[in-house]
Amino acid sequence: MKAIVIGSGIAGLSAAIALRKAGLQVVLYERAPVLTEVGAGISLWANALRALDTIGAGAAVRERLQPLRVSEFRGDEGRTIAASFPASTLEAALGYQPVLGMIHRAELVDALASCLPAGTARYGFDVTAVRDSGAHVEVAFANGHRDVADLVIGADGIHSKIRALLGDASPPRYAGYTCVRGITAMPSGMQPGYLAEWWGRGSRVGITTLRDRRVYWWATINASPNQRIDGLRAWLSEHFGGWADPVPELMATTPDGAFLQNDIVDRPPTRNWYRGRCLLIGDAAHPTTPNLGQGGCLAIEDAACLQHLFAQSRPLDDIFSAFVARRYARTTAITRDSDRLGRIGQWSSRTACWWRDAVTKRILPVIGVRELLKHARHVE
Repeated sequence: MKAIVIGSGIAGLSAAIALRKAGLQVVLYERAPVLTEVGAGISLWANALRALDTIGAGAAVRERLQPLRVSEFRGDEGRTIAASFPASTLEAALGYQPVLGMIHRAELVDALASCLPAGTARYGFDVTAVRDSGAHVEVAFANGHRDVADLVIGADGIHSKIRALLGDASPPRYAGYTCVRGITAMPSGMQPGYLAEWWGRGSRVGITTLRDRRVYWWATINASPNQRIDGLRAWLSEHFGGWADPVPELMATTPDGAFLQNDIVDRPPTRNWYRGRCLLIGDAAHPTTPNLGQGGCLAIEDAACLQHLFAQSRPLDDIFSAFVARRYARTTAITRDSDRLGRIGQWSSRTACWWRDAVTKRILPVIGVRELLKHARHVE
């Protein structure tokens, strides 16, 4: 059986690895001219690390991973520590280590790509049409190339062209806030393995460490959709210059041209992930806001699920329907939990934020371990 995978991000590469392991012939097409990824970090929780081991990519990824040592939550623009959880506590509760690891997105896709034979991935192929005859499916590309396979996996992200070609061209749902991200050198005094989220009024900052003494940070602020910010460094200084250290330093030392800005979006959960011989996975099927750090993890889980189902040699329609049945409830729960957390974190009322931070400081030390591990316990 032959599969065409569209998209060479985390979902597409993981799916290609998994499907090959299940015995399928796989060709992966990517519209970008070369393998690439944005300059940002990504968290891989235990559920994703288990799934990577299942598909055979765990060792390649772990070589580039910065394991968690402590997770911290703060309020009042970083001045008040609400709760702090050492990795040893989380690992003892989960029975697995590391509970979480951070990695640069480019390093993750490079590690995944190294698990595929040369020639599996083809770059510079932009999909223009998908034609399902019932017996097979043909994919046409802007460069005139055509390919035929038994199935197509659409792993081309939240703005998926495959999703649009299958009949859903609706825009993503805006969460109400935009995000600026960057990577810089680790300040003196910060230890590797630190992961934190600091809350303010209508804004939040995340601080995580990567290997080689680098820090990946992100900052959110309530904004109108599609509001492009000119002069990001000055804008960050204006809005976050008064936050606790090292937030101002991280933003000030991020190199020019290394800032990224993206509106935070997702889609309302739906089961419409396949039609005929075409299946959507990852952000093309179930995009989530990044508040729980589970978006990429879910994509890797999708790949492990596909490997399991295709190894059973079931009819294609049974495989696709079983995939939706196995994955829908979990992905929907994370989409909803992530959206809810983001909305609370973006509250801007002085009274509401005072109440939120007071409650968080009281209850997070009690329920924090359970909540942090809520979705990491999953085994696909």
